[in-house]
Amino acid sequence: MALKRISPRVIAVVSAGGIVGSLARWLISLPFSQKGFPWGTLIVNYGGSVILMVILLYVRDHKSPKWWWRPALGAGFCGGFTTYSAFALKVDQYFAHAQYSSAIAYTVASLLGTYLLVVVTHEALKNRWV
Repeated sequence: MALKRISPRVIAVVSAGGIVGSLARWLISLPFSQKGFPWGTLIVNYGGSVILMVILLYVRDHKSPKWWWRPALGAGFCGGFTTYSAFALKVDQYFAHAQYSSAIAYTVASLLGTYLLVVVTHEALKNRWV
């Protein structure tokens, strides 16, 4: 499969969204200690799941949203805001230090929590813009 040529303006809006999302994640995570439970990462991943579902539902129900909406907010902002890598790293650290209950609790909280938030957001907004 050949790669589609990507417009420089799409690259620009994804980049801008990623910068804003990454800065927002960093700012939200600042108050939380890196030594304890990773509340900052959990909160941004929860928030990012809700934001992405809202974006997808909005775009689905609006036939002509601005061209930059999906790339800037979906791939850019949410991609920069949420962080699977920090989640995976923390789980690995828990296992490396034999903190199995913490690893399981964090994994369940992350996976089940984000899934439930996506489902609740979808159900709450599925007919909102129709």
